[in-house]
Amino acid sequence: MRVKGGTVTRARRKKMIKLAKGYRGQRHINYKVAKQQVWKGWVYAFRDRKTTKRNFRKLWIARINAAARMNGLSYSRFMNGLTLIGSKLNRKMLADLAVTDSAAFAALADAAKKALDDNGQVYREATPATLETSIEIKTAAPKAEKAAPAPKQAAAKAEATEAVAKPTDKNTVADIKAYLDAQGTEYAASAKKADLLALV
Repeated sequence: MRVKGGTVTRARRKKMIKLAKGYRGQRHINYKVAKQQVWKGWVYAFRDRKTTKRNFRKLWIARINAAARMNGLSYSRFMNGLTLIGSKLNRKMLADLAVTDSAAFAALADAAKKALDDNGQVYREATPATLETSIEIKTAAPKAEKAAPAPKQAAAKAEATEAVAKPTDKNTVADIKAYLDAQGTEYAASAKKADLLALV
């Protein structure tokens, strides 16, 4: 009796095609090409899981070095001092302290300096790349507040806005934005019509 394996073959191929979902052209249609691309994707994924760790370590070291130099130590001397005091903090924790808590990092730097002095190790006072004493992460600044208009101007503006009727869903987006500008209401530049109407 002849045994046909069509269902098993089809299932295996469908599984591979499903893994190739989102690839361009034949790479998500043709089984042979899709299989090659999925396997290559797995190779890249394996490789880049290692690369990601490498990149993060580089970032942490750069942050620790910048903060250590603000406290007069180079990165290598700072890490050496921490080793001498028996610190268990890893680079990820130190980098986070460097960004979020400069006072705690400065205390660690002082402890590292003391440990180096006690051990008789000479270190050169490192100069920072910047004269700032702390690291700040700045987000997008809010729009500058407009200066308060003179009383006569404010009254004239209020009259002008009262004269303009409130826009409805029949008005265009440009009309609604013009009305909101006249009211002095802030809105996102990419706001949709429904969002703008909610601000009216």
